[in-house]
Amino acid sequence: MQINREPRSLHTIQSYSDTQITLNHTSYSANLIISRCDIISPWAIHSVFDLNEESLTPMLAQKPEVILIGHTKGAIQLPMPLVQYLANLGIGIENMSIGAACRTFNVLLSEQREVVLGIVFANP
Repeated sequence: MQINREPRSLHTIQSYSDTQITLNHTSYSANLIISRCDIISPWAIHSVFDLNEESLTPMLAQKPEVILIGHTKGAIQLPMPLVQYLANLGIGIENMSIGAACRTFNVLLSEQREVVLGIVFANP
């Protein structure tokens, strides 16, 4: 007996820059969270350096395997207590440029992975 999951709505990213993301023919320029079925905009975070357990709560509600954080701050290391907290929940977290995060999100989504993407645009 073969069981197939029915495909759910996919929020595929169509275009991106360091100031805007377009998905489902709608453009977003505020920080946001994207999952397979949900878009949360604006995401109440001001900087990638503000990431903590509380700021990730909307992401954790999606029950992800992987959390991707896209930002414009270059190579940074996430706080080890946060990485360990997520590891204890069985969730991986990666941070990268907005472009790399968007491409990775689309690939993981196409593989039916439970992935959540957080985008943190540069502060003005």
